[in-house]
Amino acid sequence: MKKRLESLEKISQLQAKLHDLTRWRLAAIGQQRESLEEAERAMIEALNSETIGHGAAAAAAARRLRAIGRQIAVAKADYDAQSQRVLDQAARAKLAQRFVETVGASYRAEKERKDLGDLIDRAVNGKPSSSA
Repeated sequence: MKKRLESLEKISQLQAKLHDLTRWRLAAIGQQRESLEEAERAMIEALNSETIGHGAAAAAAARRLRAIGRQIAVAKADYDAQSQRVLDQAARAKLAQRFVETVGASYRAEKERKDLGDLIDRAVNGKPSSSA
């Protein structure tokens, strides 16, 4: 039972670390998305202010704006998918923690029963108990 508890504790720790990693990945995707949205706003402002001008520079800016839009769409999809992974991983981590708590309680109860049985045996057999 003790080995099982130790194994479950390791699994629980691993699940918690995996949950942290998925949350960090979500934050990184969010930051990437924010920077892309900022670049998009800056490009729109540049096009609106006519600092780019007309002709080839304007066409290049428009292409860049479309590319940024596609990158934002991809980042939004990645963010949504990663959000779901975070939720799934959180559920796994919580489940692993509950297993640890359940097995830990069972282990402690079993140990207490064994200790009580040993104490009763010593009392019935008349052996003096050691105070350790």
